[in-house]
Amino acid sequence: MQHNARNFAVATLFESGLGFVGLALAWGFNISLQSRLQITPPAVIRGLVACLPMLLLLVVVSASSWPPLIRLRKQVEAVVHELLGGSSWVEIAAICFAAGLGEELLFRGALQPLVARFTNPAVAIAAVGVLFGLAHSLSIAYFVIATLIGCYFGWLMEAYDDLVAPVVAHAVYDFVAIAFIRSNINRASIQT
Repeated sequence: MQHNARNFAVATLFESGLGFVGLALAWGFNISLQSRLQITPPAVIRGLVACLPMLLLLVVVSASSWPPLIRLRKQVEAVVHELLGGSSWVEIAAICFAAGLGEELLFRGALQPLVARFTNPAVAIAAVGVLFGLAHSLSIAYFVIATLIGCYFGWLMEAYDDLVAPVVAHAVYDFVAIAFIRSNINRASIQT
């Protein structure tokens, strides 16, 4: 139980800390976040709808028999089992919310507008997408998928000038993906 409490605390603090780094960078480089963080029904709905392609990708990856995706699936299952295996659904929801908010404040809230100042929005989306992929690189397959998702979140922010939709999409996707992965882990342990 102490291991789970420590994992929860570390994960929540780390993900929240990324948000504080994003806020500090935005403040230091005079990047306004206030207008992009207006919680409105259209932004929340956009975030929920934006989850659908990622959830479809999750289903495709889980059903794939391609060896790199099988290895990826096993790696992710091992990480989820080790770090979140004994966590409650409330703890997982809190971690997912902290990840969605913290990572989006850093990557799309601060870094993407900062890179766009020196390049253009398309380059900023791609560059920050790669940074997002590197931050999630358990393997080459995970790096590629995380980079694509990072670019997708970047496009979503740029297209609507809104951080709420990427935060919602990120947090909800993480929660559903973890629930799906835990379900697969439990099903596999019952069958063995």
